[in-house]
Amino acid sequence: MRKIKALDIGCGLSKIPNADGMDVLPLPTVQIVHDANKFPYPIKTNTYDKIYCYHILEHVDDLIKVMNEIYRIGKNNCKVYIRGPHCSCNSTVWIDPTHKRGLSIRMFTDYFSQDSKWSFYTTSNFALDEIKLNYVTTDNNSRIPRLISTTLTYIANLNRTSQELCERLWSYWFGGFEEIEVKLTVKKQQKDLGFKKR
Repeated sequence: MRKIKALDIGCGLSKIPNADGMDVLPLPTVQIVHDANKFPYPIKTNTYDKIYCYHILEHVDDLIKVMNEIYRIGKNNCKVYIRGPHCSCNSTVWIDPTHKRGLSIRMFTDYFSQDSKWSFYTTSNFALDEIKLNYVTTDNNSRIPRLISTTLTYIANLNRTSQELCERLWSYWFGGFEEIEVKLTVKKQQKDLGFKKR
């Protein structure tokens, strides 16, 4: 049985089990010491089956270049798992002075596939599998009662319309959703399947 190759970008000390860790610091969990803002990454094209980006995309200088690089190093049908601060929550987005942006639903629906509205900004092509808004972050270190956070998370994720209404209106009534989760699949175009190995 073929081994699944996984990469955890910006892993820090909490690396996904059995994944290669990439971080700017040479920590014990890190196999690839590299700054996510430097391109290209020291990784061959079409290498990974799974790529994790947990609370890292809000820190990078150029999100489009990072997504293009994730597309390059992912195999066709590579699964990409993203978590980050949702743009509606001032505490999760701006409490950390190293954050450069919050993430939003339309950031992923409108930019990173070749049939999306603003596809001409990117060379990547992802299928959007799932988006979820979390009223509190998945680490659950919150003083907000679980019943409230669970109820608001459920209502926000009933369907895409409720998510977009939440992003546009509800989040400002209830104080903002702390986290967004996105699951993507790399969909290589024919020209990209034959990339030369770096």
